[in-house]
Amino acid sequence: MMRTETMTTGKRRHKLYADRKLQGALLAHAAIYWFYCLFSVTMIAVCWIIFTKQPESSAELFTQLWLNCGPALLGSVLLLPLVMLDCLRLSNRFAGPMVRMQRLMQELADGETPPPFALRPGDYWTDFANNMNLVMARLRDQETKSNQPSPAPPVTVEASEVQLDLSELESDSAVAATAIAPLEGESIAKSIYSDLSI
Repeated sequence: MMRTETMTTGKRRHKLYADRKLQGALLAHAAIYWFYCLFSVTMIAVCWIIFTKQPESSAELFTQLWLNCGPALLGSVLLLPLVMLDCLRLSNRFAGPMVRMQRLMQELADGETPPPFALRPGDYWTDFANNMNLVMARLRDQETKSNQPSPAPPVTVEASEVQLDLSELESDSAVAATAIAPLEGESIAKSIYSDLSI
């Protein structure tokens, strides 16, 4: 089966939100995972400080916690926007093509034949886009064939329709033989007469 190459364009994305519902859910889950990770690390650090350093008050506990985990906490807070932005860009690579494919499917459902589907560099769903392009190419071929006038169907003659009547052929050959016979007799007589002539 032939595979068409995925057409790509050099256009850059200007909108990071292609599908707000999908990408928003992904960002919310990333933030929740970051919070749970930070909370669990903090609780482990608190337990570690309590059992190893045995602080006498909660102020000393928080001081020890800040000294041990403060830089890591600050670094994770500063890295969170970068992680969220990267998640947004990555999700755009599969959410954007799906939004465009939904529009294309809507056009197909409305009876239109859209142009070939082009993906941007780095997009996902390339195999699906190739298959969609194959389907649309077949639809375009069917439309062009249906718009052309259909040729006249070939005339077929079956063997049962072509039967020769042998009796008619035999009677025709007999008539021809009787018509030729006198001519042959005259030519024989002429040849004998020419031989006897002095």
